[in-house]
Amino acid sequence: MTKSVPMRDFTIGWVCALPVELAAATTMMDEEFTALPSHPSDSNIYSFGRIGVHNVVAACLPAGQMGTNQAATVASQMKSSFPSLRFGLLVGIGGGVPNLDNDIDIRLGDVTGPNGGITRTGSLNAPPAILLNALAKLQADDLLGRTQVLKHLSKFSNLPKFVSPGPHQDALFNTSSPHIAGVTCSKCRQDGIVEREPRGTTDPVLFFGTIASGNHVMKDDLTLDRYSQELGGILCFEMEAVGLMKTFPCIVVRGICDYADAHKNKRWQPYAAATAAACAKELLSIIPPVLLVDIKGLGCRKVHFVVPFSRNKSFVQRGSILQHLLGKILPNANQDDCQRTAIYGLGGVGKTQIAIEAAYRAWDTEPGCSVFWVPAVSLVTFEDAYRKIGQAMGISEIEEGKADIKSLVKTALTGEDVGCWLLIIDNADDADLLFADLNGPSLFSYLPFSRQGSILVTTRNRGVSDRFDIRGADAFAVGEMSMPEARELLQGNLTDSQFCNAESTEALLHLLACLPLAIKQTSACTVVNEMGTTKYLAYCRFSDKTQIELLSRDFEDRSRYQDIADPTATTWLVSFTQLLRSRPLAARYLKFICYLAEKDIPLELLPLEEDKMATDEALGTLKAYAFIQQREATDRFDIHQLVRLTMRNWLKQQGEESEQITHVITRLSEKFPFPQYENREVWAAYLSHAQVALAVRDKCTDEKAQCMLLFHIGQSHTMHTATSDENSGPKASRNTRYYNQPGTCA
Repeated sequence: MTKSVPMRDFTIGWVCALPVELAAATTMMDEEFTALPSHPSDSNIYSFGRIGVHNVVAACLPAGQMGTNQAATVASQMKSSFPSLRFGLLVGIGGGVPNLDNDIDIRLGDVTGPNGGITRTGSLNAPPAILLNALAKLQADDLLGRTQVLKHLSKFSNLPKFVSPGPHQDALFNTSSPHIAGVTCSKCRQDGIVEREPRGTTDPVLFFGTIASGNHVMKDDLTLDRYSQELGGILCFEMEAVGLMKTFPCIVVRGICDYADAHKNKRWQPYAAATAAACAKELLSIIPPVLLVDIKGLGCRKVHFVVPFSRNKSFVQRGSILQHLLGKILPNANQDDCQRTAIYGLGGVGKTQIAIEAAYRAWDTEPGCSVFWVPAVSLVTFEDAYRKIGQAMGISEIEEGKADIKSLVKTALTGEDVGCWLLIIDNADDADLLFADLNGPSLFSYLPFSRQGSILVTTRNRGVSDRFDIRGADAFAVGEMSMPEARELLQGNLTDSQFCNAESTEALLHLLACLPLAIKQTSACTVVNEMGTTKYLAYCRFSDKTQIELLSRDFEDRSRYQDIADPTATTWLVSFTQLLRSRPLAARYLKFICYLAEKDIPLELLPLEEDKMATDEALGTLKAYAFIQQREATDRFDIHQLVRLTMRNWLKQQGEESEQITHVITRLSEKFPFPQYENREVWAAYLSHAQVALAVRDKCTDEKAQCMLLFHIGQSHTMHTATSDENSGPKASRNTRYYNQPGTCA
């Protein structure tokens, strides 16, 4: 142990949770290196060595401290101290989950590896492609009996503590068989042991499938069974991967030391740690050195990462969108063009957060790829971001007084010698700002072109992505979170006591429409005021005024632009202001729609223009901003419930509330037909919207329209009751004739 290797030459991080796992990792090193001085802010203690062609740095979680948070801290400090790390291995022990009914006969000492990502309630980052490819090769080699796992395992033969306890010490108990107090299971009922066919070998077997990760030791058979059913079957349960994989691209390898039940003990831990380490070494041996060179040494070309946000450790994966996005935005995705990709959606759905995570994923998985970030909020933010890019790239003219900063950066990124890059244009919402050329070239014209480059645009306005010539499979729509995703986001920022009432939590998330920005704003408010979800829900339900006040409060979040106020309500009003300026008809329609019901709004209720194209363009603009969504194959629309609430509040503040309510009720009184059996489909479609509008009729100044609409609603309820009570056609027909009688409704 005399050789010293610089920190920059370590490319693989090996993380362990327990000292016995670190001992196994060290045993697998072909050569150990001298310890290096650590950074003052890094509390990890490292082991250094070489496995095959790879320089590996290993670290263990603090003694007695396991779980996701500790794993995330260790990985974060490791990445900061070793800048050349591109991926890691999380290697150690885990609890096996046999399923004999499905031929999954996992035994103690066997090894589990993932078939992709690690799973919990919600999705986590998939390992880098280089590791997934190596994993596929390992599976193939294992099927052909070509692995060297047993050879690696033989290095433990002179270490008695790491020898297998033997099959006679491997007992799997029925879920109904309780553990009798004691370190071992010597007192447990022997008739509770599951009978399994003897194996023809004592060698460890490799399994590949789903690994579940949580933050607590699993000792409950029933809970484990429930998790396994929910996740479609799992092979192993462990505790650290969740914390690690959100910030550190890695793969998880687990040796089975128990069955994650009440009968667990530590007898098998050393051997399980050894088999996992041997399997991890075999995995590393598959990665060819040429790939390592690509990761390590980028020649003399400097790689840049100019992103103004730290990585969001509480990022919640949004289904498969991130994986699909990464398949598009990496510069090598389209070698014949400068790839352009867009993510679009309503303000507050998490587009910027997805882009931030995509930036870090690209940086993690694509060595040699520079990543640049440009906020297109204004001309000033755009040019300032270009200046920072130019400074990072060392463009000498960038600091000159009259320098054309945008042209200099465009030229630099267009050059072939700059290498591959990803340019993220965030908040590209204002089409006039981006494409107008009133005072010189448009900002759009300063976007670089390189076959080694890729541009990702985030926008609230689908029309902007069309102007960027980004369509079809290259444009990704982002909607609200699913309920499990929303729950995970809220839970990640609250204490257990604040989050304990499941019913109120779910009701609150429904009220917030599972909108990420609103959830973040809610969690910030509850944390600051030390209140739980139950109390916050009560405030929101107290009145629309209270809810809009809560949604209008600013809050601190390091993954937002600090000089731009964007609480949930404000972020939509910014978009609406753009509509007032550039698309007044679209703004008029949104004002009208906000006093109708949220769902199933018929097109014919709107005050349509004679120019059908103008109407279509206005509605298209509202859809492009995701203020409304069109129902499939119909002329009906839905409006986002929080957008509706925000618009009503804005109209009230502007003194337009009474005028707009009067306009809506007048229009509805004109369109609502006298209820008859033959036209029931029409008045039934209008009914909920009329009821919603009349709920605020005290602000209406057209009493005649108000009375007419009330009368028609009353008649429709009578008609509905009558037709529901009658079973025969003739009676229904008589009812219809009755309501057609002149004067009968006077």
